Amino acid sequence: MKLFRSSGQITMLTALFVSSLCVAQAQPAARTDSSAQSSAIKMPDTTPGKLFGEWLAMCSAPNLEQLTKWTSEHTSSEVFKFISADRIAKDDFKECTETGGYGAIEVADSKPDRIRLIVMANKTGAYSNMSLVLSGTDKDPKDLDKIVGFGGGPAAPPESALPKDLSDAALAADLTAYADKMALSGEFSGILVVAHDGKPILTHAAGFADHGKKIAFTPESQFTIGSMGKMFTAAAVGQLVDEGKLSYDNVVGKFFPDYANQTVREKVTVGMLLSHTAGLKDFLGKRTPEMMKNGVKRAAEFVPLFEKDELGFPPGAGWGYSNAGLALAGAIVEKVSGEDYPDYIRKHIFAPAGMKDSDPNNIPGPHPHLVVPYTHLSPQGRTDDWHEADHDIGSPAGGAISTAADLIRFADALRNGKLVSKGTFAKMVTEHGKPRGGPGGAYGYAMEISDLYGRTVVGHGGGFPGVSTHLYMVLDSPYTVVVLSNQDPPSSEIVGERAKALMTEKAKREK
Repeated sequence: MKLFRSSGQITMLTALFVSSLCVAQAQPAARTDSSAQSSAIKMPDTTPGKLFGEWLAMCSAPNLEQLTKWTSEHTSSEVFKFISADRIAKDDFKECTETGGYGAIEVADSKPDRIRLIVMANKTGAYSNMSLVLSGTDKDPKDLDKIVGFGGGPAAPPESALPKDLSDAALAADLTAYADKMALSGEFSGILVVAHDGKPILTHAAGFADHGKKIAFTPESQFTIGSMGKMFTAAAVGQLVDEGKLSYDNVVGKFFPDYANQTVREKVTVGMLLSHTAGLKDFLGKRTPEMMKNGVKRAAEFVPLFEKDELGFPPGAGWGYSNAGLALAGAIVEKVSGEDYPDYIRKHIFAPAGMKDSDPNNIPGPHPHLVVPYTHLSPQGRTDDWHEADHDIGSPAGGAISTAADLIRFADALRNGKLVSKGTFAKMVTEHGKPRGGPGGAYGYAMEISDLYGRTVVGHGGGFPGVSTHLYMVLDSPYTVVVLSNQDPPSSEIVGERAKALMTEKAKREK
């Protein structure tokens, strides 16, 4: 999977967090031969169109020397402050060799300084959104019309390319074969569950929970789920709203009158924290070695790590993914409920939903069924081989431990009124913010919202080194999809986008 690179967003992890938020929505016309697709698409007569066309041609017959020369000539010098042309070309060569190159399906967006295509991998048939962005006119003249961003993430198939038979048996066969194909190509390792009213239509595992020991996944396999756990925090807040103990319009100062940042204290609301519209930023990198080793008992312990930080934008004036915002929301849950955040989640979220194999993961401990996380990332940069990733700890922003079956139970309890009222769930899945960039999508209260084939899909993903997770709920239908992977993002999306597409189309045809 091609990874986004730019002067401000070079790391694979950053790119994949972005791709997990921006869900593909394109619905181009179907074709059957990817080579014909590429030749049939007329590229716009723009610099981005010309450059993308050149890259696609090179990718179809990759040559490392040619890719290195092209990258050196057409990439902004700002990018090379973070990653070398040799490294970019080497990654592109590996990707193009493994995928067999890409066939262009549709020009989804074209402007003088950028282009976005829907493409399909020739070997696997996996669809992707891929974008190329050029530097602006305010840059150094030598960098004018040079690439500052190039990459993308998994996309749903075109609606017209979906199979005619969407019976449960046909779906299970299709998704089993697809997940196995992605596993053989090294793109996926994990578990996929598709459910109807909480009852599995398909449970399928591919890859290994422990590569070294060749231990297979089981239904009891536990995964660290990353930012998917943000939904637990939103559900906890929703319960307290239902009980009349707080409001989404309450400001932070109501609960923390001594909060260090005055603007946050006086103007940031609970709803802004949950929707990433408060202007708060991140805190994960500020966690101390002691926290990572011994854990954190209360959400309030994270607050000193970010409460003096300046905001990225005025409250309510923009959108910016914020782990700090969810950590602060978790601290508010503690303040209002009188219970430590982990205890609250165990008692009021996991227990009523029947999530017996889940844990907030705030204190590291023995979990005999926990899978081994594998990553290509290292302090020295991306590695060619998988190695075990550092294990994360949980917080209100994510990092809990769960199983695929438990997450199906969570989704079923959330949408059916067992955890929050139907009215509060409706607010959670209503747009309260619009992520910048990407192919589209919106954000509710710790809920990603996308339109696919004219239907609304909600849920959340999680990404961390060795962690790639997604939960999708097709609204106004009984269908839920959970994909958990113990590899770097976008492993879960590569399988999840097809599963989500098939279940959304099934719901649409049954309406």
